Amino acid sequence: MKPAAITQSSLVSALITGVFLVLPLASFAKNPEITVYNQNFALVKDYRTLDLKKGSNVLFMDDVAALIDPTSVHFKSLTAPDSVIVQEQNFRYDLINKTNILDRMVGKKIRFKKDGDVHEGTLLNPVTNFIRRPQLGRYASRSHSTQNTSNFAVQTKDGVLLTTLNEILIDKLPPGLYPRPTLMWHLDSGKGGSHQTELSYLTDGMTWNTDYVVTVNKDDSQIDLTGWVTLDNQSGAAFENATLKLIAGDVRKIQNVGGMADMAMPMAAMESRMGQKKQFQEESFFEYHLYTLQHPTTLANRETKQVTLVSANEAPITKKYIYDPDRSQYMLWLSGRNSYYGTFNYYANRPGQGRDTRKNKKVNTMLILENSKKNNLGMPLPKGRVRVQKADNSGAIQFVGEDLIDHTPEDEKIELYVGDAFDLVGEKKRTRYVKQKDYIEESYQVDLRNHKKSAATIHVTEHLFGDWQMVMNSHKFNKADAHTIHFPVTVPAKGKAMITYTIRIKRG
Repeated sequence: MKPAAITQSSLVSALITGVFLVLPLASFAKNPEITVYNQNFALVKDYRTLDLKKGSNVLFMDDVAALIDPTSVHFKSLTAPDSVIVQEQNFRYDLINKTNILDRMVGKKIRFKKDGDVHEGTLLNPVTNFIRRPQLGRYASRSHSTQNTSNFAVQTKDGVLLTTLNEILIDKLPPGLYPRPTLMWHLDSGKGGSHQTELSYLTDGMTWNTDYVVTVNKDDSQIDLTGWVTLDNQSGAAFENATLKLIAGDVRKIQNVGGMADMAMPMAAMESRMGQKKQFQEESFFEYHLYTLQHPTTLANRETKQVTLVSANEAPITKKYIYDPDRSQYMLWLSGRNSYYGTFNYYANRPGQGRDTRKNKKVNTMLILENSKKNNLGMPLPKGRVRVQKADNSGAIQFVGEDLIDHTPEDEKIELYVGDAFDLVGEKKRTRYVKQKDYIEESYQVDLRNHKKSAATIHVTEHLFGDWQMVMNSHKFNKADAHTIHFPVTVPAKGKAMITYTIRIKRG
């Protein structure tokens, strides 16, 4: 037999020919079903027609996803579910590659090329330095071994030769290697003949995410919104004419057993005013939302596919300016309240007379959108990135900002922070601080400046803590929650405005 050659870059295809056969041959009973979650895994359902003999059968299947979680595999006969018993299941993932072949050639004769000549000797050391042990649930990280990047030691008739083994010649492949990850079952069938079967499993390497493009109209009162689903298949398998489903929601999944992450996602579908046909059908499913693509699609391996998710025209929006100089301190206080390490003391970080927040001058620009049917939306929207654009005076589209949204149910508000207003400035300073036995009193002054050619309403935010009372205020305020109030102040074009207020906080 003519020896086969293994090069550094790839295996010669002849090594695979005739070595592996999947038995029995299976035909596809119906299209596969793929349910994808947005945290890098999917549920695969594969339907096949198999010829089984009565009694014991050994079934191999090598066209499953390479990143399959073998602990999640479920096989059953739909034709005779009570007659076919799975006695044993194996997942073979020792693949035909240079590393695995050389590991099995340790102590055996090999031929190798060096300086253009063919030499012969016994391979003394393996490619991997430690025993390979599988880590169930994630094929991509099954090996705990390390790679040997040094020279190989080969015992020749002239002594031990150290070589990189760029090209090796072997007579035949070592046993126990497979061209692809392979499932094997030992089945006992009480009924012979043709069986419609279902194979289901979880696999890593498939995910989807959502991107939205929002175009704002000239006076910032309406938007056109388009949502795209981007699917990425890196699972190691292709799925022809598959029924595609997407799950929206936060699905809990134990990571260290199955090797998968928690799940989350949705998909939205609707008709725009332009009459676009729905691509996805949405339905409530358990505590989540399920979206089904209304036509089969092929998910090729190592492919990124984009499908239109949602389209809406002339959805009303509100542009809002917010001045919140203490937001970073407030968020730190909130995180401290929920910390296992104790409560963050907000006032310990607010020194007496010297406190000054005038360095925080940015006024945030927000776009507020209600996800309702009256606004031409009104479907569950998946979390994702929202890119906002607008046409300039010449008609050219310009990018004006982006934000991330979480899963948003119907009739909930979406608040997009797209950037900071160039022509609006805020300055906040504490003008008075009194500390008594029973309370603390603080007085503040907020100066607002508007350099625009039109008036602008700025919502000044104040975060309050404990048992508080407003003692004096120059402007009316709205109470958002127990710890947050807003002063809506209209600042004239090219003008200024000033807010003053005093807060009393009871000491505990």
